[in-house]
Amino acid sequence: MKARPFPNEWLKIIKRNVAFFVRLPAKDQAELLDNIHVLLSEKNFEGCAGQEITDEVRVTIAAQACLLLLHRKTDYFPRLLTILVYPSTYSVQEERPITAEIWEEGKSFRSGETARAMGSLVLAWDAVKSGAADPSDGKNVVLHEFAHQLDYENFAADGTPALTTRQQQLAWREVMRTEFASLRAAEATGIPTLLDTYGATNAAEFFAVSTEAFFERPIMLRAQHPRLYSELQNYFRQDPVEFSAERTKTG
Repeated sequence: MKARPFPNEWLKIIKRNVAFFVRLPAKDQAELLDNIHVLLSEKNFEGCAGQEITDEVRVTIAAQACLLLLHRKTDYFPRLLTILVYPSTYSVQEERPITAEIWEEGKSFRSGETARAMGSLVLAWDAVKSGAADPSDGKNVVLHEFAHQLDYENFAADGTPALTTRQQQLAWREVMRTEFASLRAAEATGIPTLLDTYGATNAAEFFAVSTEAFFERPIMLRAQHPRLYSELQNYFRQDPVEFSAERTKTG
């Protein structure tokens, strides 16, 4: 699959829609294109609520997802079979706890979701496009949801992806536990944080939110959370500071 030439029309889509691509070193660009080819050959895309699945939709999503795979041997999100795409934010019915005994049912509006048992991942196309267009606003629904898929590779949704050694696992959990507790405390007291306080929900969401910040706000993350940045750098085998658009925004 990797030996096939990359379609020129796909490359035009990436250069038009995915802002981080041109900032990557040439070697990483080539590896990303190889990964996109494989991912698109393995995953099924389905449109929802009238969304048409075009090459633009598939390639724009895959390009962002494959940023998470650079420099690592990968099985290309093996728990994921199908990617469902809505035109924009969609609503779901859910029950929310008011007290320990009382729950209410209501609508929740989302731009993406996935779960360990689903085998699928849901994205809103308008959020996919806006995330791809601005690589330093701290928000990227594709990176967030595909980070969850990395989390599931060890058959759990616990905020710890598949790590090679016991030593790596222990270091990861110690740093993540400390940083997660810090974010929960910030959320409780209303202190402004670099990390989205949605990451205080649980360990799985903390990993997904941290992944967004790692790729979108790497300069600030490294400065404010050096141990967290180091763990993510070791896992992803990347240093996004080197290709960050954040430089132009922070001076």
